[in-house]
Amino acid sequence: MLVRPFYRIKYIGRGNIPQKGALIICSNHISYFDPIALGLGIRRRIYFMAKSEFFTDSSKFVRLFFTSCGVFPVVRNSSDRKAVSRAEEHLVRGRQIGIFPQGGIGSDRKAFSPKAGAALLSVRTHTPVLPVSIYAEGKIRPFAKITVRFGKPMIPPDDDSLKTARQFSRQIKEIITAQLGEEH
Repeated sequence: MLVRPFYRIKYIGRGNIPQKGALIICSNHISYFDPIALGLGIRRRIYFMAKSEFFTDSSKFVRLFFTSCGVFPVVRNSSDRKAVSRAEEHLVRGRQIGIFPQGGIGSDRKAFSPKAGAALLSVRTHTPVLPVSIYAEGKIRPFAKITVRFGKPMIPPDDDSLKTARQFSRQIKEIITAQLGEEH
């Protein structure tokens, strides 16, 4: 792939990635490069949720590109039932979806504050979550050193209540934050 010579990506914990079955890949989000870094590190296709503005405010070419890559829109800061149904459909088919639960790009690991949507989807569909942390010193640009750390899959609790999903979301946050802390 053309990006490999320009970025020095170190992958840690690749053995934690399940090779088959439904999976929710849950990662912090530090740049627009994150989906590419994850895609290079995980051999199976990832169906990413992306902000709906990529589909409404972009050219037809960009929309077609995203769609061909398996990206589907989600209206941020809402309970977008269409996006949730699409995600559930992928999971029922044994696919993996990628979610950046903080809802936008943030560079400060202390500011990593995920919303409960990914955890709620996990407990509703009984799908494991793969916690992932992406770390880079400074901005991600060519020749930057990037570390992608894959945690062990987290099995969701049996109770699919909103309260349980929020608790599970806090557990996911703790794991990702701890993984980020290992880089400092």
